[in-house]
This record gives sequence, C-alpha cells and structure tokens, in this order.
Amino acid sequence: MDYERIDVDCHAQENYDCWTSRLSAAKWGDRIPHLQDKPDGTQEFVIGGVARPLGMTLQCHAAMPDRETLPTRWEQVPKSVYVPSERLKAMEIDGIDVEVLYPNTAGASGQGFQGMEPDLEAACIRAYNDMLIDEWAAASPRFVPLCMLPYSEMGRAVEELVYAVKRGHKGPIVFSTPQERGLPHFNDHFWEPLWATAQDLGVPIHFHGLGGTNKARWETMPGTSYRRTRALSGGAGYGLQAQCFANLLFSGVLDRFPKLTFVCAESGLGWVPYVLEMCDYEWEQCKLYKHGYPTRPSELFRRQIYVDFWYEKASLQLREVIGVDRIMWESDYPHPTSLWPHSSRWIDWCLEDVPPHERRQILVDNAKQVYAL
Repeated sequence: MDYERIDVDCHAQENYDCWTSRLSAAKWGDRIPHLQDKPDGTQEFVIGGVARPLGMTLQCHAAMPDRETLPTRWEQVPKSVYVPSERLKAMEIDGIDVEVLYPNTAGASGQGFQGMEPDLEAACIRAYNDMLIDEWAAASPRFVPLCMLPYSEMGRAVEELVYAVKRGHKGPIVFSTPQERGLPHFNDHFWEPLWATAQDLGVPIHFHGLGGTNKARWETMPGTSYRRTRALSGGAGYGLQAQCFANLLFSGVLDRFPKLTFVCAESGLGWVPYVLEMCDYEWEQCKLYKHGYPTRPSELFRRQIYVDFWYEKASLQLREVIGVDRIMWESDYPHPTSLWPHSSRWIDWCLEDVPPHERRQILVDNAKQVYAL
C-alpha cells in the first residue's frame, strides 16, 4: 500500500458484548464486564463490580453530531466507533490509511482491569486482545492492534505478550506511572522480564498520555465543569509527560535494553526540547556518566523513544532538536481532541514550513519503521 497518512493513536471501542460473548458466565457471573440498564433508562458499563456511566466510558465525542453530547444508551453510539467496516469509512473521509489502535472502555492503558482477582483480570485482557485480532485486524490490514497486559503477576504479563504478538499485535500498552497503581516504578527490576521479552520480540512499549495515572497531579479550580476540565487536561498533561519522560531517561532502562523502543501516544511535542536540554545539563553537572548512566539522555531519546502530535505548529519549529525521525502523527479518533474530519486542514497548517521529505517522514516513514508495515 502506498501510505500517505498513518495515524498512530486511535481507539477501538469494545462492543457491548466484547466480554460477555467470550468469558464463561457459569464461571464468572456478573463479574464479567457488561452493559446494564439503569432505572432512569440510561445504560452503564459495569467492570469488576464498578459501574461506569456509558458516556464517560465511551469518550466518542468526535463521532457524535455536535461533539457536546455523549451516548446514554448503546444504540446511540455511532457505529464508526466500534464496527471496523464503519471505521474504515470514517478513515476514508479523513484521508487516513492506517490506524494504530488503543482501548477505550478498558482504559487507554488497560487500567480498567487492574486490581481484579488475577484469573479474571487475565481472562478479560485475553478477551480484549483476541477481539482486536478477530474483529479488527481480520477486517483489514489497515488496523494495527496493540495488546493489553495483566499486572497481577509478571509471568502472566510476559506470557500474554508472547501470545498476543504471535497473534499479530504490534506491542503492549503499559502504565507510565505504575507506582501510582500499587506497582513497582518502571525502573524497578520487577519489569525487566517484560522489557527483555519485548526487546527480543522486536516490538515497542507504549505509554498512552496519562493512561494509568491513578490521581490527578494538578489541581482543578473549584466548581470546574467537565468541559473546562477537559480543556485544562491538555496543557497540564504535557507537564506530566515531561515528568514521566525525565524519569524514563534517568531510569537506566534504556541503557540496559538498548534495542527496546518506547512510544508515547497523545504526548505532544512542546515539552520535549526542554526535557532534553534539562536532562543533558543535569547529566553533565551530576557526572552521571561516572555512576552507571553512560549515555547522554538526548542520545537515549533519539535512539529509543518516539513521540507524536496532532495540532502543534510551534513545536515543529524545533523538530531538529527533537529529531525528525522521532516524531509521528495522530488524530486521536474518536476522543474529544480528535482532528476528525479535518485532519488535512490541521496537517497543512502544522507542517506548512516543513520540507516535503520531512513531512513524509513524520506522517508515514517513522510509523512504517516502528510497526514494520
């Protein structure tokens, strides 16, 4: 296929029966994630015994007629959100050749299942991973599936990664701040079997924005509405990305696993030059090269990390600092910040001053390399 635009962050909404059709009711009963009616006529997903209002779970603003209302019942959900054949039509409208798929109801990092009893967590994740292959990847090679992992035991996580990659998944999604969810920090040796397995399999590790963050690390204004909170999360979230990646650059993981790649979706670019300059300066000042950190942080970044953007123009002026070969593009369909159906307009504006060969690298070639398309 002659690719012109590869979207590295979209969300495949799980169908209402994703788990009830794949897990044993006799074994798990109502603990299976399922859709249920409420007395007021609306519906909600119940996951692990916890009810989640349908609209807040789906996050499908871009697919809705006005972007200001969300479904309250499943029949109101646009089919382009959860039906692969209808998603392909939406991709055609927006000029998208390929979508890299993250979860939706299960949480962008699969955090919806973390904390369940281990066998149920593993079963729910296996059902999701199989669904993505059986329904989405089987429908078209234009869908690039990413797998979720169980976190109750590292052995289970490694086993699921090997299984999923053999089935066609292009890499796992993990928490960028696992310590906030009762797990070891990602620089802990606890994670090393996972890093080693991903490196051996040649698949990248994925962080998704603030997915998996257990608590907000900024304060919202008293009386803040949902809409204003959504608007705040973009700018505030970029500051949190800077913290996560400074941690990654100084974690030692990249030196210990020099062929392991990390991708951060919904990350933006503006924070990257600052983080690289700061980390390089402190690496020199603290003489970390004498204390087990032999590689300059900016070199680690340009060797093993990819970030993406969807609407930033100013940040692209510093693309040489970031590394043109480190940047990919996303539309984030069908989430609130999605560019759909105006991606062409935003791409032309953002990349207005970018030479054609660099534009091609950002929109196509980097993603082709990362996902071996």
